[in-house]
Amino acid sequence: MLRNQLTLSLDLALSAMSAALAEARTLGVRVSVSIVDASGQLIHLAHMDGAPAPSRDIAHDKAWTAAGFGLATSAWEERLASMPASVRDGLMQRPRLALFGGGVPVKVEGSVVGAIGVSGASAEQDEQCAQAGVNAILAALNQA
Repeated sequence: MLRNQLTLSLDLALSAMSAALAEARTLGVRVSVSIVDASGQLIHLAHMDGAPAPSRDIAHDKAWTAAGFGLATSAWEERLASMPASVRDGLMQRPRLALFGGGVPVKVEGSVVGAIGVSGASAEQDEQCAQAGVNAILAALNQA
């Protein structure tokens, strides 16, 4: 099913959303969760009661960035440190790029098929919630 489409279905996104929100509840944090397809288009967005209002857009930006680069947004801190200042400054001024933890790509057979972005808690907690969603997708695919 997914391997032919090379993108996420709504059913997989719903499963991932449940897992990401459950992880947030376990951590005791309130977040927004955005799930996008391989091209960064929104599939599903949830905003927990009490999550900061800007976290909606930030979660979407994290998912969009992770899908676009095929790289967890947490990896950018190290990458930016090794870049020339002009490149680093240019990237950091780009609209929509979220270059801090909380966005995780979903990869199947080496191809990016989507991504999950989470915002509202610490970067580490956001990423933990996003990874829980990714894990739910991968587990569902292994059962198919």
